Amino acid sequence: MSEHVVVQRWRHPAFLIFILGGLLGAIINIAITVLFADQLLVNPLIAFFLGTFLNQVFHFIYYNVVYVNKEVQMKTSLSIHLFLSFWVSIGSSGLLWFFLRNQISFHLSLLYCLIILALSNSLLNRISTFSSAKIAEVEYKEMNESYYEDHTNVKKVSKFRAWYHRSRYEKLTKFVTEYFRVGMKMADFGCGNCLWNIRKLPVLGVDINAKMLRWSKRKKLLKEYKVCKDLARTGIKSKSLDLVLMSEVLEHVFDQADVLKEVSRVMKDNGTFLITVPYDFFLGPFFILFNLNCLYMGYIRGSVYHKYRCGHIHHFTKKRLKKALEQNGLFLNKIFVVNGLLLYAVANKRKLKLI
Repeated sequence: MSEHVVVQRWRHPAFLIFILGGLLGAIINIAITVLFADQLLVNPLIAFFLGTFLNQVFHFIYYNVVYVNKEVQMKTSLSIHLFLSFWVSIGSSGLLWFFLRNQISFHLSLLYCLIILALSNSLLNRISTFSSAKIAEVEYKEMNESYYEDHTNVKKVSKFRAWYHRSRYEKLTKFVTEYFRVGMKMADFGCGNCLWNIRKLPVLGVDINAKMLRWSKRKKLLKEYKVCKDLARTGIKSKSLDLVLMSEVLEHVFDQADVLKEVSRVMKDNGTFLITVPYDFFLGPFFILFNLNCLYMGYIRGSVYHKYRCGHIHHFTKKRLKKALEQNGLFLNKIFVVNGLLLYAVANKRKLKLI
């Protein structure tokens, strides 16, 4: 009998793939621009526009074919990418015009433009693709016990961040108490510090950070808690819960389908699933504020958690959240936007009239 041989599979480092893509794109840009400007005598600005536009189209194809990152769950659609590429190309031509106007030679101006374009593309790609639920999870497990409470303290964070977090906990309290009834069994999946529970409802907290759970139990924000390595395998009895809450958790989980199936398993047939997620569409308010904060916290304050965008690998709109739920046997029955930044939703095991 032959022995089972484990084959080591080598993966190309993402950084090298990223650098290769940039070099190939720059070569395409230079080749097209020089061909049209020097050989076909096309206006240099038009030539650079064409070169940059084809460079951007190449990047779309390259990252969709070569750079496969399973943790990036949303890619820019072709139509949006072409729209953005058009304006990037316009801006690049404007930059070339600026250098030429200042008596810099065409080829040197082209080089300056490509360097600036490469830096801006690197920043945009870093923002949009370098999320990691796995790395962020490792960081989250080691966070201090009062991590979320600290975010409401103006002495520790900016006034805007403190307001934002206090506001979301206040609204979450109202949201949960609207559905909670005395005698219900409730669990908060990925509860963190469970700061919304100011009314001391009998909540079972489920999280991967044991320190936060113990802190929350001491503060009487949790009745009981359960430390689990994976929210897809909680060990909670099937059909035992009337109410399950997941507040700003679904965007983080790598195995989203398994987690939603676990929610469905532990929830009673007439149970209710309460969800809040970032309203995170491209160039929307949350997208802009969140990414600016990640850049500041990650690259100025040195937070590894923020360098990997806090593990945000799913980006929800109303349509995407509805689709994710329905694919896993849960039906969206109510959804609304809070502060222009968050989606609040109610789901059940059976389909009701959407409110």
